[in-house]
Amino acid sequence: MLPVEELLKKAEELGINVEDLIIDAISRHDPPEATKLRLKLVEDIWLNVRSTLGKVTPSRPPKRRIR
Repeated sequence: MLPVEELLKKAEELGINVEDLIIDAISRHDPPEATKLRLKLVEDIWLNVRSTLGKVTPSRPPKRRIR
C-alpha cells in the first residue's frame, strides 16, 4: 500500500482535487455531512480571500493633467 503522502503528491501533480473526491465519497453515505464539509471548505476559502484582499493595496491611476 502506498503512503498517503505519495498518493496526495501524485494526485496534486495530476491536478486531481482530493478534497472534492473525499467529500463526494462521503456524500454517498452521509449527504448532510458532505454538505457541512462543503460549507466549511467554502468558508475557509472565503476567509482566505478576505484575508488576502485585506493585504492588497489598491492601485491608483496616475494623476494626469487633462488638456
